[in-house]
Amino acid sequence: MYELYKFIIPYLKILHLSHEGLPDWRIEKSALTGLRFGHTVLFAGAKISSSYERNTFAKTYEINWNAKARYGVPFYWHSVKKQIDKVLRDTRPDIVHAHNIFSAKMISEFDIPFVYDDHEYWSKSSLILNEIEDQKIEGNRSPKSAENLLTRRFKQSSRRQINRHLAKLWTKWEKELISSAPTITVSESIADELRLVGKEMANKVYVVPNFPISSEIKNINIPKRYNKLSSVYAGNDGQNRIKFPQKNIDGFVEVFDIEDIGFLNIVGWGAKSRSTKIIYKGSLPRHSMFDEMSKHSIGLIPWKKHWSHVYSSPNKAYEYAHAGLFVMCTLSLKPVTKYLQDNCLKFEDYDQMALQLSYFKDNMEELYRKRLRIFEFARSNLLWDNHEKYILRAYDLSE
Repeated sequence: MYELYKFIIPYLKILHLSHEGLPDWRIEKSALTGLRFGHTVLFAGAKISSSYERNTFAKTYEINWNAKARYGVPFYWHSVKKQIDKVLRDTRPDIVHAHNIFSAKMISEFDIPFVYDDHEYWSKSSLILNEIEDQKIEGNRSPKSAENLLTRRFKQSSRRQINRHLAKLWTKWEKELISSAPTITVSESIADELRLVGKEMANKVYVVPNFPISSEIKNINIPKRYNKLSSVYAGNDGQNRIKFPQKNIDGFVEVFDIEDIGFLNIVGWGAKSRSTKIIYKGSLPRHSMFDEMSKHSIGLIPWKKHWSHVYSSPNKAYEYAHAGLFVMCTLSLKPVTKYLQDNCLKFEDYDQMALQLSYFKDNMEELYRKRLRIFEFARSNLLWDNHEKYILRAYDLSE
């Protein structure tokens, strides 16, 4: 199949456009797919981190995005548009791979073929905005004077009005984009709904899940046996409840202090360890992240149930699997449980999670067999490479 696509799709110059900067591993994996098939890849987006060292892109450009541009405010929107026009004149790409709704809407105003890569489901993600605002108001409570109460209510009412506008705007943009360009998204549950919205473009909605690429997992060794139970939570999202209400882990860390369920290793954010049972590993490069994960037995996604989980397909689930970790997650994470099949144990709440961990603590040999099975399953089924053909189909300008 891959060889066939080399002949169908001629050499292309592909500009990856984003309202965010680098590193962004999904953007980079898409670019690596292009490189693998002989295309030239470039990047234009927000500020690139000073720690970013990979040389994936032939050239990179910085675009000064801001919130007002993302909200469609004309002056700021046109300011970004001028910057992108300059990039397009300099690069003259054959196609633009637009990551997320803002860059896709922007590039749709130019006369150039583009692909809409929907990392998020924006018409649904916009509905979380009011939840974020409620968390901000709750987190910033001051003494309950009449003045403070009135101020809070005014700010909350104003913000809700803005959020309603954004939900309508982004839903409108999403429908326009899906109806006019090939669309790539992260899970079948999102794709099924986008196909209904896109109608005549329904056959050009493709799913490329957030799986690791083969080059980054090829050197991970077969799982080792361990005598003591040790679990992992990866990602710094859990420390920002206000920004990510759909990733709420309030009370999760404390369970390991209270219950006799082994050790918890938190990869991705640094903090002072509260006990010998809980270890914070800080931010790690991807190869070090896999090395660290492989030293443990279970990967956890303990987000409290949220309506948006039916669309959520977090990278960490599949990274756990490739590191040889048996995966346990909240039962509302439907895409995860679908992709992992019987290599995943679901739980209703933290009480049930603790019971399951307690069982494995006393049955480490059974757990080891599960780890071997998910490791082999991941090697065959949970690979970006298995789905990158859909990126190439989206790029096919002859269709």
